[in-house]
Amino acid sequence: MKQQKWRYIVSSILIAVPVLIFWILLNVREGETRVTGGLTTGYLMAISGIQTLLLIAVHLLCLFFTMKDKGNQNQSKKAMEMVFWIVPIISFFATGICMKAVFDLPYDPTFFVFVLLGFLFMLIGNYLPKCRRNFTLGIKVKWALCNDENWNATHRFGGKVWVLAGLALLILAFIPEHVFFVTFIPVLLVMIFAPLLYSYLYYRKQKAAGTYTEDVDNPYKTTGKHVWVIVIFIVVAVALLLTTGSFKIQYNDLDFTVEAACWSDLTVRYDEIEDIEYLEQYRKGDREMGFGSFKLGMGLFHNQEFGDYTLYAYNKTSQGVCLKVGDETIVISGKDEEETRAIYEEISSRIK
Repeated sequence: MKQQKWRYIVSSILIAVPVLIFWILLNVREGETRVTGGLTTGYLMAISGIQTLLLIAVHLLCLFFTMKDKGNQNQSKKAMEMVFWIVPIISFFATGICMKAVFDLPYDPTFFVFVLLGFLFMLIGNYLPKCRRNFTLGIKVKWALCNDENWNATHRFGGKVWVLAGLALLILAFIPEHVFFVTFIPVLLVMIFAPLLYSYLYYRKQKAAGTYTEDVDNPYKTTGKHVWVIVIFIVVAVALLLTTGSFKIQYNDLDFTVEAACWSDLTVRYDEIEDIEYLEQYRKGDREMGFGSFKLGMGLFHNQEFGDYTLYAYNKTSQGVCLKVGDETIVISGKDEEETRAIYEEISSRIK
């Protein structure tokens, strides 16, 4: 028990370590309140701090429910160890991406995200067949939770699916980011639904053969309904996140502000704009930090044409308005070509 408490403490501290290093590096840059892309040191510290608190909260909640589950009393030790260290690893990678964006470190964050997810999925897939029936770990559907044979078969199959999904993400790490949404989402859906479908089909096979027996006193048999509710909620939430969102531009006398729903707002003074150009076509390049969906791309990007630059754009528009503000490059694209042209003309008319 004492050893478990130390694991709680150490693993939680490890989640906070990378963000503390990040804060120290930010404050070393004395006098630089505007770090990059219009983001201030205080804003970056606040966002990274909130991110760390959320990770610690998720970590402790996962540990609490996992340890309270009586089904895990005889669980595989390696599977239980994995629960302690997944979130700390994610914290290091997430903070590393922030450091890349702010300090221009020489690595591609998209590549490392895919590599991280690939190895995590492969690791989880490797341990799925070793999981015994429980409430918190593994694939929770009624047919598996109420029958050991179905549980074991489902987790052997699910383990293979997750390992293959991890390998697929390792391959995706070497392809351009714009291919991400048309490849990652199908991989994710297969990971979620293939094991569930397999468990149901295996259940039907058992029923046809007369070998399916349901544990009457099984404490987990009502969990399946809860799992389906959670899965449907997650799928709907992800779908909404990937298909919604917007930004608008508020024009004032001395400046304009890009007000974004899913990313930080950006205010630019007209007298700070050194050059403005209408782009008939441009390539977004790689996102280093920000928000991305089927609809929008916002945040800090990098491409061969501009290097590091700030982007607020609707993905279906290939045109853009390019602004040079000091050492920064800002690109804005409206919902269509007409709206993008209107943005260019409005800002141009206000530059003296």
